[in-house]
Amino acid sequence: MHAAVAALSPEEKGLVLGALLGRIPAATLARTVAGDAAARCGAAVEALAAAPKSERAAALAALLALVRTPVPAGIERMNPGWLRDRLAREPSEVVRAVSAGLPEEVGRVAIEVLAERGDGGAARGADLTPGGVAELQRLVFAGFVPLAGPGAPAGPVVRALLALTPRALEEAIEARGAEALGVSLRGAPGEVVARAAAAVGDRLGSTVVRAAAREGTTEAREVARRVVAATSPHAGGETAWALGCRALSDELAREGVSAVVAVAQRLVPELGRRLLEAANLEGAL
Repeated sequence: MHAAVAALSPEEKGLVLGALLGRIPAATLARTVAGDAAARCGAAVEALAAAPKSERAAALAALLALVRTPVPAGIERMNPGWLRDRLAREPSEVVRAVSAGLPEEVGRVAIEVLAERGDGGAARGADLTPGGVAELQRLVFAGFVPLAGPGAPAGPVVRALLALTPRALEEAIEARGAEALGVSLRGAPGEVVARAAAAVGDRLGSTVVRAAAREGTTEAREVARRVVAATSPHAGGETAWALGCRALSDELAREGVSAVVAVAQRLVPELGRRLLEAANLEGAL
């Protein structure tokens, strides 16, 4: 995937593809798109317009392949809760149709959804052509970011996080929060650091103390203080999680919207939505 579009969300990639196919200038596209996406999409179109013809053609081919793929690559690596949310909205015939032939992790969720309805028998799915099934899959799984293949986010931070198990990912986010809290307290009296360490609990308290004691730049401390100031107070380990979401969302945002969404997809929906909220991406999933 070309660097100009790799970090964009699926919707933004679609807008850039439409602009390229329709020969729409970046300025025109930017005027028709709301919010921060306007700048991101406009910049991508400008970058591709200025790229050599071979690069532009390769980017167009990659975007077309991504759009034509009805199910995001790596869907089996998503937290099952996100799949359940989508499938639970659909009639049983659609659930059967869109899950048929997908990885067993997806099929398992579909079976559970149908069983909860008392509809777990061997009834047929919707009588659709392969093309019809593909269109249904595009609708049901729309907005999900690929977690594998060329369409997956490629930044170093997101790649490292996606390589973790779900539990290790949760712990890494909490550790980032404890680290940010400690860094924000560099130079503070010992009793202040001790109270902060106690606030995040025994498991994470030592991380706060070590981060507060380490040497570091004034800039790093100010960044950490902004993270703490922007985070509502929580109890116990919740403090570390909330701070970690804020700190991580800032890091991932530098690698693009898709990076934030991809990490959220690996978390249970409740926690994933909190990460998206910290990144001002509520509703992205």
